[in-house]
Amino acid sequence: MRAYDCYITDLVFGLCYEFIHPGQYLLDIGTGSGLSAQPFAKAGLHVAGMDFSPAMLEICRAKGFFAALQQHDLTTTPWPYPAAHVDHLIACGVFHFIAELEFILAEAVRLLKPGGLCAFTTRLPTADLQGKPYTRHLAGDLEIFSHAQHDIEDVLKHSALTRLKRQKCFIGEDIFLIWVTQKSSQIH
Repeated sequence: MRAYDCYITDLVFGLCYEFIHPGQYLLDIGTGSGLSAQPFAKAGLHVAGMDFSPAMLEICRAKGFFAALQQHDLTTTPWPYPAAHVDHLIACGVFHFIAELEFILAEAVRLLKPGGLCAFTTRLPTADLQGKPYTRHLAGDLEIFSHAQHDIEDVLKHSALTRLKRQKCFIGEDIFLIWVTQKSSQIH
């Protein structure tokens, strides 16, 4: 992240800070090396991470601040947690690897306690999508998806998540959006 002069993980934490409290439970899906989760752990939250990569989970384990780590591909639902299990959930630098986000956000809603945050990042398209929900391109062997802002807003309208904040941020030449949403305090 330093190579790109990007501090998106700090921005995610900063945008969530007013809503979190020490002792709460946070799940970082697609945790990678744990960069996004670390500031939450420093703020006194119990942090768990989920990632499909054993190598990434080993890096997280070595950092020593995770309360729990789980190997699981977030595109495979249901996730290995019970309903209403976490106070907050984050996904930073992950959703641009996934085309369809509706089922991911539905699973996030299932795991969140009422009133919990779901903060995530998406990559913005560089051109008009003409009504399509996302574009796809290859970066080496990786598929990268850029999600239309209006599509994310539509997904949120049809879920139990309400947008609290949205912030643009650059990673290199790419523009990302940070979304901070909250699960309805009504039990569904």
